[in-house]
Amino acid sequence: MRTLNKKRDDWFNQFSGYIILAGIIAVVAGFGISRILNAWGLPSLIPMGIGGGVIIGFSLATAIRNKWFSTEASKRKALVGTNVAIMSIFAACIFAVVGFLNNRHYERFDLTLTGKYSLSPKTKNILKNLDKPIIITTLFNPGEMFYEQIVDILKEYAYHSDKIKVESVDPLRNRTKVEELAKRLKIDDLQMNTVVFECGEYSKHVPQNEVIERQYPFKFKGEESFTEAILNITQEKQTAIYFVTGHGERHFEDYDRAGISGIANALKRDNCRIAPLDILTTKKIPDDCDVLIVAGPTKAYLTEELNIIRNYLEGRGKLLLMLEPGIDPNTPTGFKTLLAEYGVAVRDNVVVYNKVNMPLFGIQTVAEIYIGKDEYADHIITDDLKSYNTILFGSCVVDAAPANDQMPYQAVVLMRAPEGSWGEVDVADLRQKKPEYNIDTDVQGPVSLAIASQVKELPKAVTQSHPQMANDPNAKPQGARLVVFGDTNFASNEYVENPGNMDLFRNSVNWLAKKETQLGISAKPPDFRKATINPIQMKVIFWVSIAGIPLIPIVVGSVVWWKRRR
Repeated sequence: MRTLNKKRDDWFNQFSGYIILAGIIAVVAGFGISRILNAWGLPSLIPMGIGGGVIIGFSLATAIRNKWFSTEASKRKALVGTNVAIMSIFAACIFAVVGFLNNRHYERFDLTLTGKYSLSPKTKNILKNLDKPIIITTLFNPGEMFYEQIVDILKEYAYHSDKIKVESVDPLRNRTKVEELAKRLKIDDLQMNTVVFECGEYSKHVPQNEVIERQYPFKFKGEESFTEAILNITQEKQTAIYFVTGHGERHFEDYDRAGISGIANALKRDNCRIAPLDILTTKKIPDDCDVLIVAGPTKAYLTEELNIIRNYLEGRGKLLLMLEPGIDPNTPTGFKTLLAEYGVAVRDNVVVYNKVNMPLFGIQTVAEIYIGKDEYADHIITDDLKSYNTILFGSCVVDAAPANDQMPYQAVVLMRAPEGSWGEVDVADLRQKKPEYNIDTDVQGPVSLAIASQVKELPKAVTQSHPQMANDPNAKPQGARLVVFGDTNFASNEYVENPGNMDLFRNSVNWLAKKETQLGISAKPPDFRKATINPIQMKVIFWVSIAGIPLIPIVVGSVVWWKRRR
C-alpha cells in the first residue's frame, strides 16, 4: 500500500506542473479563438473553462498535498498568496470594466488638417435617419491597397449609427464565413476584395475599383461609394429626374468640358434615375417626375411647352432651371414670364466684377465669379457650403421679387456676387471691348445669382397669375419648388470638380426632391499634398545632396588632420 501511494505521489509530482501548464495554454487558446472569431462562443469558452478548471483544481490539490495550511508559516504564505490572487482578480475586473465602458462609450477625434477620417454632414444625416439594420461585410485580404482606410471609415459609419454592424472577413483564411455569406445572399460565387452592404432582402456590392479613382494619383473615395450603397439598399424608390431636351440644353450624356455628365453620374450615385424628356413629344411631364431639370436652354420654348411646365408646377412640380446668360436678349427662352409668377426676376445681362488682381496686369474685369462664405445666403441648400468656394462663369442676374401678400410663392436669394460686381447690360459688345460699369443702364451690385422659391403660408387670396386658384376658392398651392441659377457652366464638366459646385447642385436637387436628410457635402478628397519645386530650388537640392553633404565629413576630417599635424 505504501508503495502504491508513493507511486501516486511520484506521478502527481512529476506531471502536475505540465498539467497546469496545459490548462494555461487552453485558457490562452480560448482567448485567442475569441479574438479570431471576434465573438465569444462555445469554440472559445470550452477550452477556457476546461483550462481554468484544471488550473484551479490542480493548484488546490498541490496546496493540500504539500500541507501549505498546516503550520503558522505556511498559513501566512497561503494568506499572502490568497491576498495576491484576490488583488489580481480585482485588477482584472477593473480592466474588464474599463474595457467594457471604452467599447460602449468612447469618443473619436480626427486631428488631421483636412478631416480625412471624418464623415461629411450628408453621410451623418443619412446615418442618423436609418431605421433598418444594415450589415456591412468586408471581403478583403488585409494586404490589399486601401484596406486600412476602408476598415477605418466603416468603423466611423458604425460609430455614428447603432443600426450598422461591420464585420471583416479574410476570404483566404475564412472560407466558411464566405460560404455562409454567399448562401445568405443567394449568390453562387462572391467577388473578392469587395464590401457587401445588406439591408433585409436588398444587398449592394462595392468592389475595390469603385473606392479608388482610376486616374493617378489613386485617391480614396470610399465615403462617396459607401454612402451611395446605403442609399441604394435602404430606399426602395429611386428619385426620378428628367432633363428637358430640344432647345439647346446641355446633355447629361455629353462628356466634353461643356457637358453635364459629371453631375448626372453624381445623381445616379445618389440613387436617382436619370432620363431625357422631349416635352413636345410627350405633351406632358411624366407622373413619376420628382425633379425636372432645364440645363441652359438657348432656344425659345413654345407657349404650349411653357404651359405644360406651368401645369406641372401647379400640381406640386419641382423645377431646377439653369440659364445661359450669353444669348441675345432679343431671343428670350420664355422662362422670364413664367418665373415671374413664382417671385423670380430674371435680367438680360452678364455679371462681371473687377476685383481680380492678375499678375503683371493689375486689377482685371472678369466674368468668372468666385463665391465664398460671405456671398452665400442663409438657406438649407447653402448652410453647409460656407467653407467651400463655388465658381460660376458668366452668370446673369436672377433676383427675388419683393414680398407680396397676393403671391402664394416666396423667393429667397441663395447667393450673391462678390463686392464690386454689377450686371452688364451691353451684352452684344461684351466680347469686343472691356466692360465698364454704367450707372444709368447696368444693374448695380451686389447682384444675386441664384434663387429658391416655394409656396409660403397658405394665402388668403391669390393673384390672377394663378387663375386656377383665383377661380376656385378651395384651390391651394400644392407645394411647388423652384431653384433658378443664372449660370449653367458651374455644373459643366469643366467646373463641377470645384469643391462647392457639385455640392451646390446636389443640395439643390435634394431640396427640390424634399430629401432634406441628404443635404450636406460630398465626401472630401483625400489629404493629398505635393511640393512644387522650381528649377532653382531643384538645383540647390541637387548640389546640397550630391556635393554639400559629402563635403562636410571631408572638411571636418581635414580640420582634425590639420590640428593633429600641429
